[in-house]
Amino acid sequence: MKIPYHFLWIITLLLLIGCKSTSKVAYTPEGIASFRDLIDKKSFKFIAETANPTMTNGMNALANAGLWPPGSTVSNIMLQGNNDYLEVHGDSISADLPYFGERQMGGGYDSNTGISFKGIPSHYKEEYDASKNEMRITFTITENLESYRVTLSAFPNKRATVIINSAQRFPIRYLGEITEIEDSDKSS
Repeated sequence: MKIPYHFLWIITLLLLIGCKSTSKVAYTPEGIASFRDLIDKKSFKFIAETANPTMTNGMNALANAGLWPPGSTVSNIMLQGNNDYLEVHGDSISADLPYFGERQMGGGYDSNTGISFKGIPSHYKEEYDASKNEMRITFTITENLESYRVTLSAFPNKRATVIINSAQRFPIRYLGEITEIEDSDKSS
């Protein structure tokens, strides 16, 4: 028995349509309220799990030399096991994140090569997008002679993305999770 050619196309099309994944994650109202409460308290910590540097010829050269940590690629560097963070505690924000990428200027000898800052940011803004269930926090903070523009996008499942821009470096993105700061962490 021979199956008509157009019948195979119809079956294939129906299978592709039936296998379509959903584009929206459903969160419970309680989960969203708990998430919003965590952000509103301004007492949370972003823990970076991976870094996504801007791709440049220099980054490709490093990748070809095999200088990335195990399990990493040139565009996705694994950070598990490190204490890489961005912390919001009241009006103060601090961070200690590694930087993978190229600097355009600055950074002399004996200086911190990562992204490290602590202080009160300027231009701090929080926006909640209910259609995406996304809390977006943007701010600018200066440490020594470098100014950082930071965007943190967090979701009710406690996953988050941090993007850092600077006039002295190429942008970098970090992926990770946010957690509430424990009382023992607040005193340190």
